[in-house]
Amino acid sequence: MSYDDFWFIDTRVQTTNLRRWLIWFILLFAFVTVGSIMAIKTMYHDIKIYEIQETIPTITVNEAKATNVNGYIKGEVKNETDTDISNKKICFILFNENNENIGEEYLDIGNIQAGETKTYELKFKRNNVDRFIATVIE
Repeated sequence: MSYDDFWFIDTRVQTTNLRRWLIWFILLFAFVTVGSIMAIKTMYHDIKIYEIQETIPTITVNEAKATNVNGYIKGEVKNETDTDISNKKICFILFNENNENIGEEYLDIGNIQAGETKTYELKFKRNNVDRFIATVIE
């Protein structure tokens, strides 16, 4: 074994090995990232049972999903009256599969002019939400 055989003294170009390690690192990073996103998205289940108790303003739910620890509700609020609405909130009463009240979440909808539609998104941290009731309060 000669002195020139040590890797740190080797004068040959080592960029081929570096390129291989870089490509493997990028592929591994992409695989882990995509796998994590897919795993998280499959944990959400749809909340199909809900009730909307208030008609002014009109509340619609476009998407409602939950996991065993959190969830979200997306939708729209539309003022179909001739007057502006202000200082209102949407109260979401959350229930589990045994119809036990597990909490309330409030979402400030702000000022809505006559005929205006606003989108909303509520994110909550409650365990095992299975259904909810939405109502408008002062």
